Parts: sequence; structure tokens; C-alpha cells
Amino acid sequence: MKKLIPLILAVMLLFSCAITVYAVDDSREFFFELSVDGSDQKKVQTGDIITVVFNLHRKDSTENYDMYAMQNEIRYDSSFFKLVEGSAMLTDGISTTEIGLRDTFREFYMNFVSLSGGESWSAKQLIGSFQLEVIGTSGVTRITNEDYLVSTADGKDSYASACQDVTIVLSTDCTVSFETNGGTKIENQTVQYGEKITRPQNPVREGYHLEGWYTDLDMKNAWDFENDVVQGNITLYAKWTQGDAAVADKADNGEKGWFAAWWWLLLLILLLLIALILLLLWLLNTKTVKFETNCKTKLPDQKVKKGGYADRPQEPERMGRTFAGWFYDAECTERWDFEEDKVVENMTLYAKWI
Repeated sequence: MKKLIPLILAVMLLFSCAITVYAVDDSREFFFELSVDGSDQKKVQTGDIITVVFNLHRKDSTENYDMYAMQNEIRYDSSFFKLVEGSAMLTDGISTTEIGLRDTFREFYMNFVSLSGGESWSAKQLIGSFQLEVIGTSGVTRITNEDYLVSTADGKDSYASACQDVTIVLSTDCTVSFETNGGTKIENQTVQYGEKITRPQNPVREGYHLEGWYTDLDMKNAWDFENDVVQGNITLYAKWTQGDAAVADKADNGEKGWFAAWWWLLLLILLLLIALILLLLWLLNTKTVKFETNCKTKLPDQKVKKGGYADRPQEPERMGRTFAGWFYDAECTERWDFEEDKVVENMTLYAKWI
């Protein structure tokens, strides 16, 4: 029973490594290094056998440390390589499984789980190696680290990690394949490494229209024909949307038209509100000056900014009397000085006659 408990805990830890979305613990830093002949790039010929070596480095320290659990899924293109059976050479405690994926890729899965509460590892640890036979005839491919991690002791988090992939060059002529997923066939393209793919004519599928091309079966990574360049042999997958393109475009245009109409309406309302606010501010900050001539001559009101000066109006005329100036009060005792006095409220100026 005592031996069974650590085994159960180890299995639980391994299972958690496979399905848990880990938080990153920065107290340790690891580097997953793949190499072929000690390099991250190798030029090969059809029929060559290469040895892929996987080393795990601890970057933050050169001291030994306790390893609890580790995994790495080393992905390769099965149309380019064939795994050499029985070629794996592994450090003690490392388990391996070869996994077939939905596309042409396969993964050589390496993992470690301590059954005794941690095992001492060196800062540079050789995990293992395996061999691949080159069966491709042209192009460039990459052998990559996927879903790699080093688990903390409790299995709840993983340490910060980076990786080095390997590029294998058979020729700079890369093959671009198009998986139309039920649409009409599109011929492969041969594209030079680092160059752009020529956008093919859209395939046809009854009852559907093409939404775009993607680099993965889950249709998450769209290929940008204007900017993306070829980094190796690649398959692009067609993503379809049900319905004719014309109908979809019409629906989209209808939606866009509806949205545009509402947008312009909201913009108009906003502009009207701004205009109303500005008008209110102007009215609150503007004062009216009226002129009481005490005769038949009528003078227009003046709108004056609060704190500003009124303009001296035309002198009124009254038969038999002489105009003696403008006054602030109806009794004409407080003279208004157009050069000095400021308008601070709505007011009336009164003409004085003698």
C-alpha cells in the first residue's frame, strides 16, 4: 500500500501536466533545446538518418535541483520524416510515446514524473535522443517543441520556459499544399523558402463560400497572403461558411448599412447635443445691453460677452434738446463710460437730455 500511494500521486501529476493550464512560476527558468549534430539547422538529402537530441537546461542556476515532472512533445512532419523504430536513447526515468495527429504531423512525446518526491538533476540534463529518416524529396521543415513544461513540486504551476527548434533543409523549394475540405481541387505550389505564396483561385463548394485559408485544422491561424512568408513545407486548410458568397455579402452589407445608419444618427445626435451645450454656454456667458433713448430714435440691443465692453452706439436725436450721454440708472445720475465700464449683467443704458 505504501508503494501504491506514490504511484497514484505520480499518475495524478502526469495527468495534470497533460490537461492543466499552468500559471508561470518565475523562480526558475528552463530552456528546451533540440539539436541535430549540435546545431539548430541541418542540410540533408533524401534517405539520410538524423539524430534529434533533446537537452534541458536550467538557465537561472548552475546548481543541481529537484525535478518533479517534465514533458515535451517533439513534433515532426511524417510526410518528410519516418521514425526509426527502436532508435530512442533515454535518460533513466524518461518515458516516451509516439502520437499521431489529425494532419500529417506526429509527436515524439517525452516525459518524466518522479515517484519519490523529486529527483536530483543537473543544470544541463540530457533527456534523450531519437532518429528520423528523411523520406521527403524537397523543401524545408521544422522539428519543434510543443506543450513543453517543467512542473512545480505541487503540480499546480510550471516554471518559466523557452525553447530552441530545429530547421531541416532538403532544398529551398518548399511545397505548399491546399486542403480544400470538400471544395474543388487546387494544385500544389512550389515556393522558395522565405517567399510569399501566390493566392490561388478560390475553390468552389456547393452551398458554401470560402472564408479564408488557415495553417491549422482548428482554423485559428489565418494565412496572410500579403505578408506571411513560407518557412517550410506547409498545408493550408480552407475554411468554409454555409451560404452563397453573394447572399452573405448582401447580408453583411445590410448589417453594415444598418450599422452605418445608426452610427450616423448617433453622430448627428451627438453633434446636436454639442451645439446645444455650446449655445447654452454662449447664452450664459453673453449679456444683453439695451438702450433707452427717451425719444423717437430706436437703437438695437447689443450682445456683449460677460466682462466685455459695450460699443458706443449712434447718438440719438431729439428736437429742441441736447444729448448729454448714457447713464446706468433711469435717473441719469451714474454716467456709463464705454472705455472703462464692463458689462457683467443684462442691463439698460438711459439717454440723458438737457
